[in-house]
Amino acid sequence: MQQHPLRSMIDGYSLKGDLMPKIISILPDVEIVFSLPSGKIIENKSIIYLLAHYIGATVKLDDINRAQLFSLEGEMKDLVLIINHSDFIFLTDQEFEKKSLETKTFMQPD
Repeated sequence: MQQHPLRSMIDGYSLKGDLMPKIISILPDVEIVFSLPSGKIIENKSIIYLLAHYIGATVKLDDINRAQLFSLEGEMKDLVLIINHSDFIFLTDQEFEKKSLETKTFMQPD
């Protein structure tokens, strides 16, 4: 089985397993959703830039700094990041799970 090209790009970085991003979803050329351990955003900025570049988007250092501060202020295990061409969104893992459940419930047919 062939490995996803994004996974091989990420594997090129020598990070410890607990710092690796957990990819939640990829829509090529559109959006990528992944999580990182809270407080480890700055250490992973190269990967964040790489993931954004993979879908053709850019991320500003200010956005990464804001995500880092947000993750340090909240008591969370992981921070979920959503990158697309117009936004860099970060949510607590609980907020993301809640939104995912709401979306699935909303989309189910009657």
